[in-house]
Amino acid sequence: TQYSILQATCDLNALVNREKEEGMPAVAMTDSANLYGAFKFVSAARKAGIKPIVGCEFNLCKNHQDKTVKDNGFQMLALAKSKKGYHNLAKLSSCAFVDGFYYVPRIDRELLLQYKEDLIISTGSLSGEVPRLILNVGEKQAEEAFVWYHENFGEDFYVELVDHKLEEEKVVQETLLRFAKKYG
Repeated sequence: TQYSILQATCDLNALVNREKEEGMPAVAMTDSANLYGAFKFVSAARKAGIKPIVGCEFNLCKNHQDKTVKDNGFQMLALAKSKKGYHNLAKLSSCAFVDGFYYVPRIDRELLLQYKEDLIISTGSLSGEVPRLILNVGEKQAEEAFVWYHENFGEDFYVELVDHKLEEEKVVQETLLRFAKKYG
């Protein structure tokens, strides 16, 4: 939304109104590293009779407190399953800005595991860890990362399929679907 500074302009009320027009039962807000618009979003969605889903897209790096090397990490989507999940999103966002900010607000796997309760995690878009490893490093390393998420998040880990008709997305989709089938 407009709260993803320098990345999006979508107005919360316009988003909710459009989803209502389309008859959608739910809508998610997944701003970049912050939850600034969460209260207004939840209020607008509830007023429109639509289930609000609050999420956040984090920059996941190796060590969020290491400021000796520029590491913007991978983009990772997290969605709150409950109020506890929302509180964990808020804690992760705060840590990203207070302790992890170096060019961008960042978190790391250790912090993610500390606040993973009631969160749903996805593989993300082409900027996600697993997709970027598939495209730029190798399938073996991508599968190792996939397994780490699967082992740590179980049924709360989802494969995210993005299709803008790009060749890179086709490669990633085929590999992710193979991983999903292999690991259930």
